[in-house]
Amino acid sequence: MKNKVKRNEIIIVICFIAFIIGLGFVSYNYIIAKTNYAFESINLEINGNKEPEYIAKEEKEEESSNEPVDEGMGQNEVVEEQPKKEVYKDTYIGTLEIPKIGLTKGFVDMNSNRNNVDYNMQIIKPSDYPNVDKGNFIIASHSGTSNISYFKNLYKLTVSDEVTIYYNNVKYVYKIVKIYNHPKNGTVAIYRDENKTTITLITCTKNDENNQTVYIGELVSKNNY
Repeated sequence: MKNKVKRNEIIIVICFIAFIIGLGFVSYNYIIAKTNYAFESINLEINGNKEPEYIAKEEKEEESSNEPVDEGMGQNEVVEEQPKKEVYKDTYIGTLEIPKIGLTKGFVDMNSNRNNVDYNMQIIKPSDYPNVDKGNFIIASHSGTSNISYFKNLYKLTVSDEVTIYYNNVKYVYKIVKIYNHPKNGTVAIYRDENKTTITLITCTKNDENNQTVYIGELVSKNNY
């Protein structure tokens, strides 16, 4: 009887120990699982639920390879607009025409700020307009090769060549009667017959830096046009 009781006690102790061991094993797995879940949660929170960095980089490279590449100016580059060049349209009150040298050019009012050899042929003051009887219409311009050198071929004129002025609906025709040089000293001596209506053309002497050439023309006819 005693042996049977002792055997039962041993079985109970063994079962209890097995239960404790089993409980410990289950608890260990549960703790490990919870720990792993906690680490995974922390990891996802830190990474913001994003894929690994090297994968993201590869995707970015693929995406950028599909986009057009702007090889022009940078995003922060400042482009300065060039100011537009002003185009000035002169208001001409008359026209000078010299058929021999193929010149036809308008002239502005002598009081205009555009009445300057740097812009146009210049009417020199004191000058009379062509409609003034026995007056002298004086015009000067550059010679040379620039686009404002309207008198560059004036040296080809000789005595008896014609010069025409169109002014106030009247055509004035002059004939060259005198050509002479005068030193560049700030003044020009004009030798003309003051009893006649004349035109005077002045420009630099060709191939001569020290002189200017003066062309005197006398009125031979005028007609309305």
